Amino acid sequence: MDTRTVSLALIAAFLGATLLGAGIWIGQSLTRSTTASSWQYGDMMGATAGGMMGGGMMTSPGSSNAEPLSTEDAAQAVDKYLQSLGLTDLEVGEVMIFDNHAYAQVVDGAKNGAFEVLVDPVTRSVGLEYGPAMMWNIEYGMMGGRGAMMGFGMMGTSMMGGAGSMMAQEFIGSSGEAISADQAIEIAQDYLDRYLPALTADEHADAFPGYFTIHTLQEGENVGMLSVNAFNGDVWYHTWHGSLIEEGIHD
Repeated sequence: MDTRTVSLALIAAFLGATLLGAGIWIGQSLTRSTTASSWQYGDMMGATAGGMMGGGMMTSPGSSNAEPLSTEDAAQAVDKYLQSLGLTDLEVGEVMIFDNHAYAQVVDGAKNGAFEVLVDPVTRSVGLEYGPAMMWNIEYGMMGGRGAMMGFGMMGTSMMGGAGSMMAQEFIGSSGEAISADQAIEIAQDYLDRYLPALTADEHADAFPGYFTIHTLQEGENVGMLSVNAFNGDVWYHTWHGSLIEEGIHD
């Protein structure tokens, strides 16, 4: 291999490492930490994230004027998506229809949370949800062992050697134990009291690998959701959904 080839290879490796580090930094900067003295916040990646999702390009939040999907149509789209990935051990759980898109939880046979997806109302393409599902899910997200299935081949075990699991072990080892569902609800309520006092946290937390997702209520009615990192208590409010239209559980 000549000097020029070696130089090009080194430059490519440097750029790849730089982009990887930048992606992780951006993801971390998009949360508001409950463990830090000052809470940092940044809005979601919007349309940029759409191109990274396994189901193809999705409409950016708020940009679609399409007729909202029904819960059944959304569930069928997610079922087809799971089949295309060979995830036959998983199924559709809760489905929520927002005016921007449909949202669905993917669960295993015991109804344990696996990951969260969005369904584009125009194309019905399905992909991993923005935010926590991408950045915090230690099994199916960008740093997870099964992330390659979700369209994150460069970020999954093939390149990172199961980095998500190692990160989880590091957090658990330093803190003694992961945050419980009850603690996540308390953290969520503290966040809402500080920043969105008109809202309250639901009494139930849906557990996913590495984080919890909790519905937010206004006058007892579900209006949205937020997620709490199961290892460090960071809070990430789901700002991309829009207004809730309908919700249900897929049978």
